Amino acid sequence: MSHTLVVGAGLAGLIAARQLALAGQSVTVLEARTRVGGRALTIDGVDLGPAWIWPGFQPKVTALLAELGLAHIPQSEDGAFVYETQQGVQRGTFPSRYGDAARVQGGVGALAEALHTALPEDCVQFDQEVVALDSDNGVVTTKTEQTWQGDQIIVAVPPPIAAAWVAVPAWTGPRLAAMTRWPTWMAAHAKVVAIYDRPFWAEAGLSGSAVSQVGPLMEIADQSDPAQGVAALFGFVGWPDAARADAAALKEAVEAQLVRLFSPEAAAPRALHLMDWAREPFTATNADRVPPHGHPPYGLPELSQPIGTKVFFAGAELSRTNGGLIEGAVQTGLAAAASVLGQSAHAHATFART
Repeated sequence: MSHTLVVGAGLAGLIAARQLALAGQSVTVLEARTRVGGRALTIDGVDLGPAWIWPGFQPKVTALLAELGLAHIPQSEDGAFVYETQQGVQRGTFPSRYGDAARVQGGVGALAEALHTALPEDCVQFDQEVVALDSDNGVVTTKTEQTWQGDQIIVAVPPPIAAAWVAVPAWTGPRLAAMTRWPTWMAAHAKVVAIYDRPFWAEAGLSGSAVSQVGPLMEIADQSDPAQGVAALFGFVGWPDAARADAAALKEAVEAQLVRLFSPEAAAPRALHLMDWAREPFTATNADRVPPHGHPPYGLPELSQPIGTKVFFAGAELSRTNGGLIEGAVQTGLAAAASVLGQSAHAHATFART
């Protein structure tokens, strides 16, 4: 039986590993962190990483949630919108910003955990930071100098992270250029979630949605889940990387802003979580600290091409149609697993003929 190594236990890597395991293949997942999910990080039932899916035109993740028995809930925008400028705060009606966006009930972390649970015991090996890849011999080496052998390898980490590995043979010029062409989605950003005992903003006729020209949060939305008893607001931090170094000062400024936008009740969150992805070494590189202007045109073809018959790639930034999004991670994880299974079937057929 052939054995596949999957580097990275984010959504793409977990999905690839699950597909291989369902097909009866032997698989090991190497994860640098002590948890699964990568950017799929959920605390207290709310997402500090990606949160939204669009079921109307993202069939892969929608089907996967149904298969795993996970529900999704519409993104609520009911109520008045809040707009903050240097001149003050205004409230009123505003067109829907998120369309038919939805969130995974229990958070995207629940999806990652469900995928992890579906894998064989000890399939995922934690604290395994890969630093080198020998694509000729199917060997990866970790920071602790441990080596792992695979008949096939699926690289499912952000391309700029993999670009820093010692590769044998070295990454080709076009592939290396593609790996470092665009920053990883969300890697430059910080996200704050404020959790409350009840959704007081909704009780006051507010949607929880807001845009600010003042900050530190520039975009805010409701992230409550009434069925799970979760009342929360989340926001993307607009301050640049250097200004976010003092986490305590940033949280204090966030609480003051939430009071300005919503009410004095916002001053007493049950919990206030800050996740600065630019300071996550397994997500961001130094080059990721400056956010891109708009959504990059991910899906460069050099990133999805395998290296010979041994090394394949997966990850949200490889998707041409859903680059950086949860659907992109699902798409590319499924595609990588299909490529490995196709290669294994070809090798088996060749062996049978000899």
